[in-house]
Amino acid sequence: MGIRVLIGRGSLAAAPKAMSATQRIFQVPLYEDLLSPSGHASGKALAVLERLLEDLLDAAKANIIPAPAAAPDGSTIIDAFAAIENASEQFEVAPGISLADHLWTHAAPYHYGIVGRQLADTARSARPVQGFLALFANEVRSPLLYSANKAPFRLAEVVGTRETVGGPYLALAVCEGTPDGGAEAILAFAMPVLSAQRFIPVSSELDRDVLRAIERLQLALDAHGVECTVERIRRHTSPGVTMLNLTLTQPGRTPHHFAIAVDPAGMMSAARLDGDAIDFVVTWQNWQDGRFVAWLETSLIA
Repeated sequence: MGIRVLIGRGSLAAAPKAMSATQRIFQVPLYEDLLSPSGHASGKALAVLERLLEDLLDAAKANIIPAPAAAPDGSTIIDAFAAIENASEQFEVAPGISLADHLWTHAAPYHYGIVGRQLADTARSARPVQGFLALFANEVRSPLLYSANKAPFRLAEVVGTRETVGGPYLALAVCEGTPDGGAEAILAFAMPVLSAQRFIPVSSELDRDVLRAIERLQLALDAHGVECTVERIRRHTSPGVTMLNLTLTQPGRTPHHFAIAVDPAGMMSAARLDGDAIDFVVTWQNWQDGRFVAWLETSLIA
């Protein structure tokens, strides 16, 4: 997938937590080929930041839309960020130092100096580490992130994003401590997501349309006592194509599974992806002429 360069939590005095040997390191190589001759952030650093954000969203189970019966109150942006905060326990910013103490889900701690003080405290008690901000944004105009009713958030370098789709976004910004005890937000990757309530990464507007249609279908199935769970399969999501698995369960019946590939360019030559069978390949053409929605209704509701 192309990257376009568009020119918390965290306790102030928290001691580093004892972590298991299986914890994953959450770190961006800012000084390994970060700057190109033009002075802009390299694709390498942005690609790492994108992967870390995907890892965090996977750990937060953001790629899953549960059946309405499993989550009758729906989801809010507060729920979405709470899941990210909980997932941050699974990562370290350095061996033995938890990401959970160095991740913030809004900009206020950064502006009020809390991020800088936390990074300085960790540097004194253990070692210098990076801090991270997970921020919701409606628009990206690098180096600025925009969200409703809030001042724009400025990065020192740039904001990268996927070039095939617009906002809303979940942005992950990497910060480093400064000599005066403050913090500087260096660069960010803004991941296009389904909505403010669902931080499911999307690669196209067709992804969003399909996921919204499936959310409506979930409600229709729920009225008939059928639970439908949706999962975006990251390992099969390749440039230009998104893979979705739908699982239908009903008391006393065998679960049914459906695999859907979203292919806006219509480039898939066969109804298989990495060897797995696909039940339906969604393109702009069969979305606009109604064939996909008709297939959903006849295959899943019937």
